[in-house]
Amino acid sequence: MKLIVGNWKLNPSTLNDAVALASSISYSIGNESFDRMILLPPFIFLEELAKRFKQISWGAQDFFWESKGAYTGEVSLPMLKDIGVNWVLVGHSERRRIFGETDEMVNKKMKFALENNFKTIVAVGELNRGDYPEEIIQGFKKSVADADKSKLENLIIAYEPVWAIGTGESDDPARSNSIIGQLKTTAFKMFGEDSNKIKFLYGGSVNSQNSKSFLNQKNIDGALIGGASLISEEFASIVESLE
Repeated sequence: MKLIVGNWKLNPSTLNDAVALASSISYSIGNESFDRMILLPPFIFLEELAKRFKQISWGAQDFFWESKGAYTGEVSLPMLKDIGVNWVLVGHSERRRIFGETDEMVNKKMKFALENNFKTIVAVGELNRGDYPEEIIQGFKKSVADADKSKLENLIIAYEPVWAIGTGESDDPARSNSIIGQLKTTAFKMFGEDSNKIKFLYGGSVNSQNSKSFLNQKNIDGALIGGASLISEEFASIVESLE
């Protein structure tokens, strides 16, 4: 089953607006589509949204790799689990580029999340436009190294060419399909047959006009959506395109 993940990033500004957006998305899609969709709002809205909209799978945009301690400003997995959240995003390019997260930090978070039975989306990609498959593959290998093979059904990889994020200019679907194919081959070399449990998404300026061209590609198992997830009709159209 293909997945659509909506990353709200630092949006919207108020709880009322977040509730209105979730309500509009919920109203706009068919009941059979809820199990194909995950939404990642800002931390501060998660508890209320998860409480009000139980039909939606909710996730966090980040977290820390310890359960408790002197880590000012961080959010733990037990805190997320307590409010009914069981999805997390790890290593988004903005976390890497703006906040300095390394492949090693992403790897620690990934392993901790899988250990705690969270559905874990790990983002990988290249900074500059062009053909840099080796850069992408090396980042992938470091980010998912030593993942528990028995938990790979909970691992999702989001390939996101950084130059396409928020620019309105998506990658060529055939190219992304090829890159993800190479990542799947790499995963097989790392984890063997168990790697077939991993889903691979594309992320980067996906909208209702181009979503089908990505989702119809053989190697692409879904999409990580940014700006379009803040427009309920747009996001619902993408989710419905899976049918």
